[in-house]
Amino acid sequence: MKKEMIEIDSPSLRTEILRIIIPPLMAMVLFVIAVFGVALPDFRRNLMDQKMKMITAVTQNAWNILAYYDQQMKNGLMTSQEAQNRAIEQIRQMRYGPKEKDYFWINDLQPRMIMHPYRADLEGKDISGFSDPEGKHLFMEFVAVVNKDGAGYVPYLWQWQDDPTRIVPKRSYVKLFSPWGWIIGTGVYVDDVQNESTAMLKTMTTISIGILVIIILLSLYIIRSGMKEMKRRQHAEQELQQHQAHLEELVEKRTYELKEALSRVRVLSGFLPICASCKKIRDDSGYWNQIESYIRKHSYAEFTHGICPECAEKLYPELLDDE
Repeated sequence: MKKEMIEIDSPSLRTEILRIIIPPLMAMVLFVIAVFGVALPDFRRNLMDQKMKMITAVTQNAWNILAYYDQQMKNGLMTSQEAQNRAIEQIRQMRYGPKEKDYFWINDLQPRMIMHPYRADLEGKDISGFSDPEGKHLFMEFVAVVNKDGAGYVPYLWQWQDDPTRIVPKRSYVKLFSPWGWIIGTGVYVDDVQNESTAMLKTMTTISIGILVIIILLSLYIIRSGMKEMKRRQHAEQELQQHQAHLEELVEKRTYELKEALSRVRVLSGFLPICASCKKIRDDSGYWNQIESYIRKHSYAEFTHGICPECAEKLYPELLDDE
């Protein structure tokens, strides 16, 4: 019976475990999909958009410096050469970004490099033939963009800040300062976005792992508690079935014994013709039988003989007198 009980409850045990495990696992899967499939890509896109807006804003600030010195020149407060030199030196010193290494450069429409804080070797040189490792003539692209729209974004490969040995993807914003025919620009390194995304990815991964560990521990605790409860319930059901089986055995045994007893019982019923004088009984065949013979024949009763006091006084008075 115990083996049968386990076989019957094993599917229910598996069902109970699955019922406990599946909801948190599904929640975790949905969480991972939401984070890595939706939130993280959106974070990267939003981060890049913010970077683009940021370099647009800081380029406008640098452009305003050119406009300021141009106005100073127009007001006769300084010569054209002096205004341009002061603007160049002020913009050369401008830095921004987490490590204050992001910078601005200036080239003209020829294009010729006017100022670059990390590539002084290019200043004053024709850079129309300058290309990145992929063969893109980036400065010609800058000229084309500002001639068309006055400002815009250009992707290309460039050295990492002040490290000429490290060439990485970069996306720059360039804006034309028409009075001087200068293009001022700055850029954002794609690696910065990727690094911040990677940092976010690590953070979200750590959080996800932490949540997963908590879910696993809670699931194990719930499963353990559920299994204990199921074992107690199974044990109670086993005991109940054993008691029921024992009761059925007792009932069967008592029923059998009762049937056996009833099979040995003969009951005299109905009207029995009996002689009013000798007390003989007439059977179905019309014969008269002694009462004890008739009862012994039709039941399991047995007789022993004796004499009651009244009959003894009547039949054997001499015995009573001797006493």
